[in-house]
Amino acid sequence: SLDWIDEEILEKARKNTLKIADEVEFKIQFGKDLLPDYEVSEGETVPSQLRKNCEEQIPVLYPTSEKSADFLKEIQDRLDYELSVIGKMGFEAYFLIVQDFIDFARSKNIAVGPGRGSAAGSIVSYLLGITTIDPLGYELLFERFLNPERISMPDIDIDFSDERRDEVL
Repeated sequence: SLDWIDEEILEKARKNTLKIADEVEFKIQFGKDLLPDYEVSEGETVPSQLRKNCEEQIPVLYPTSEKSADFLKEIQDRLDYELSVIGKMGFEAYFLIVQDFIDFARSKNIAVGPGRGSAAGSIVSYLLGITTIDPLGYELLFERFLNPERISMPDIDIDFSDERRDEVL
């Protein structure tokens, strides 16, 4: 019960609430994903930064001494295809943001899972260190993760240590 509240004070509070509401302009754009801006290196764009980050890891994760020229072409073709789909869907910054907070967690020795679900089918996720499972080695399908026919935010399942998850957040 609000019997203890003075009616005059209550009326003043109502008027002030409406006054504040009238001064605020807030618009929600439904149907549009809102991602924070991702700051890239000087001279780079978000798409070029994403490609650069991926390509830097190809020799690390797929050493040329162990792979044939045909396999290296398969890697590049798969990367080009995935980056094309990611670009058409407008999710380049999303991948860089996810890479950033996973790198942060690892730099602080916070346990990070290997990546679960359909994101394991993405060579981009693998090259960025978002997942640790080679999608080519296990013949995993990228289209189960991202599909131009079904435009929705990628769902990357990431597990962090319960004890230190708040540090990542």
